[in-house]
Amino acid sequence: MCITSDAGVAYSLFELDTVIKYGLPTVTIVYNNNAWGVWPNTARSARSMHMYLFQENLRYDQMARGLDANGEYVRTPEDFWAALARTYKLACNEKVSTLINCQALKEFTSPRDFPPGIFLNAEPGTGAVAH
Repeated sequence: MCITSDAGVAYSLFELDTVIKYGLPTVTIVYNNNAWGVWPNTARSARSMHMYLFQENLRYDQMARGLDANGEYVRTPEDFWAALARTYKLACNEKVSTLINCQALKEFTSPRDFPPGIFLNAEPGTGAVAH
């Protein structure tokens, strides 16, 4: 079981190719919020917001299929739980690896719009600590 983000899978999608080659059944869950997770908070940095956003709704599940893995695309909690049950069964019984692309909204990380949200202290030397 692997849990990652769209930014994480952008760096590591071809790990799926490796697990396919070695026949390792895995389930990779991608939280896809279309962004690097960096939220500028000044007018100057807001102008550069495009640097932090990905193409909307990239289909990592289809990319996984291109690597001969199973791919699932979900948008609701109900769809997620059903996909997780299916893919776990595939991994256990048929040794098939799957990537579940959980489509979310970048705004879900905003504590102002979706309390409690996530607020990370990104000041140098403090580490990214959730409050």
